[in-house]
Amino acid sequence: MKISKNRKNYLEVSLFSILILIILLRSPCSFYLGRSETGLEVFYNYALNNSLFNSLFYIYSEAKYFELWTNLSAILVSLVSFQSFFITVYLALIVKFFLLFYIFFSNSDLLVSTLHKFIFASFAIYSTAITPEIWLTTLHSKSFFGILSFIMIFQCFSKFNKTKFIFYRAGLIFNGLSSIYSSIFSVVYFFKYLNEKNKINFYNFIYSFIPLIVNFSIFLYFSLKEFAQNDRFVFELDKIFNLIYNTSVRPIFGGNLSNFFYKNINFLDNKIIYLFFCILLALISFFYLVKKKDSLLNLIIVSFFLNVLFILLGSQYSDFVGGRYAVISSVIFLTFFLRLIQIENNPIFNKFFIIIISVSLLIGLIEFRYFNPWMSLLKC
Repeated sequence: MKISKNRKNYLEVSLFSILILIILLRSPCSFYLGRSETGLEVFYNYALNNSLFNSLFYIYSEAKYFELWTNLSAILVSLVSFQSFFITVYLALIVKFFLLFYIFFSNSDLLVSTLHKFIFASFAIYSTAITPEIWLTTLHSKSFFGILSFIMIFQCFSKFNKTKFIFYRAGLIFNGLSSIYSSIFSVVYFFKYLNEKNKINFYNFIYSFIPLIVNFSIFLYFSLKEFAQNDRFVFELDKIFNLIYNTSVRPIFGGNLSNFFYKNINFLDNKIIYLFFCILLALISFFYLVKKKDSLLNLIIVSFFLNVLFILLGSQYSDFVGGRYAVISSVIFLTFFLRLIQIENNPIFNKFFIIIISVSLLIGLIEFRYFNPWMSLLKC
């Protein structure tokens, strides 16, 4: 048993190192030339002209939520003489590094084997959901904080001591204050508590609820002020089709192949037919998943619909929910298939789910470095 455990640890360290190498190889020049980030200038300018305390608690009125990691990054840049474009790359790398570290070296009820850990880590690093827009940018590290918060839901607490609980719950608060996507997972922690009422789940929910109530209060405050010019909660019917494409088609077939069919098949001229088909397929899938009566699968279902609803209502555009908005929902969607290959007894279905994951990761790996339509964003 000891040899087997040592081999497992060696394999996990090796796979962890390989994924770090993949991160470095996607855009090597970023690590010595940096990468410009549109949108961060307002944070950096504020940090340069205000006290450390005020900069730490700065809230960008157009966003209407708190961004702790971005504020910390802006403060650090304001204190050193290095170029901000250079520093933010490494700050974003830290978030990815910690995400991978948690995936491989935590005790998870979902990621029970090294293979499962590697598959999920692949979803989080080089799947088609991880677009160049969010790559190695501090501002969009919120997506990776969101992925981290999602996988933390499945933490196994059997070997936790008091110190580990302190770090875990501090992580819930820090993630939630650094990413609006992380804070909404408080709803999932509440759902988990309702299904299994114990002291651990209750306190996890309470700690996860702190960032949610903070961000909700901030949103109400800025929404009621006269100078809040942009209403982020806009909606059109075409947004539904874009949502379906970005959260359930693109995660499997990638941007190039799925976008080819999306543009060449006239979806919008046959809205009612396609919408009916999508609703029917969604209902069949939903009943299939619920019928499994699997507690972990139910948590994935709640997480997915929560994120889909959030990006549908909160996207800055009336007809678009792709790119950075669909990252976490896409990763959660792929996680459905990861869980299903663990619990599905039908060999035909099981092989089908394995094929879906394989296709997604293969296309994701190809698009990750080469055939992505937005690769220009990674050029230095």
